Amino acid sequence: MSEFARLSGVLFEPSTAFRDIATRTRWWPPIVIIAVLSLTFIVLFSQRVGFERFVRQQMESNARIQQMDPAAREQVISVNMKIIPAIVYVSATVAMPIICLIAAGIFLLIFKTFLGADIRFGQLFAICCYALIPYVLSTIMGFAVLLLKEPDQFDLQNPTPTNVGAFLDVTTTPKWEYALASSFDVFTLWVLVLMATGVAAATRKVSWATAVTCVVGSWALWIFIKVGFAAAFS
Repeated sequence: MSEFARLSGVLFEPSTAFRDIATRTRWWPPIVIIAVLSLTFIVLFSQRVGFERFVRQQMESNARIQQMDPAAREQVISVNMKIIPAIVYVSATVAMPIICLIAAGIFLLIFKTFLGADIRFGQLFAICCYALIPYVLSTIMGFAVLLLKEPDQFDLQNPTPTNVGAFLDVTTTPKWEYALASSFDVFTLWVLVLMATGVAAATRKVSWATAVTCVVGSWALWIFIKVGFAAAFS
């Protein structure tokens, strides 16, 4: 398959595309596309909304920060203004490949060690990378929302209304509840299904239903940890 056929096939003919991906484990095209789109989105966000507005929004939702006196609160905002933009730009570049590396390692343990599937780490990593293609559509949707919405109403944490968290007030909703609601995202669930489809296509020993159970189960465990962390430190 050509690269365009692989990329589009993940959306329209996932089983065929993932069989080709498992045979030729080239992983970088979707990562490069997503990184370029993400960086472009962040640049546009910084120009239209600005990081100061985002930082202040985060501070308003933090009860501990709000208990500080105004001078100390402004100092915290000033420090975060220097740190957060750098973190956002770096995350836009390296977050996805790191997530794919971790996911591939977990899936290798589950499918190869526990279930005895004949699958390699390189295949799993490539499958995870290509399974991220729905986030290209999500980012494009984010561009539209960013340009159409008023700057003071735009939420960088939930740029598109594709999860429950996008309809909650970040400043009043408990952190754990917001983290849980934001996790149930249409595009994230789509990515998980594609990862499971890729695993099932790459090895005959694992059925699609088993792959979905293992992939979604791993994701659910991560959500449990994330929500617990938010509840403990909010």
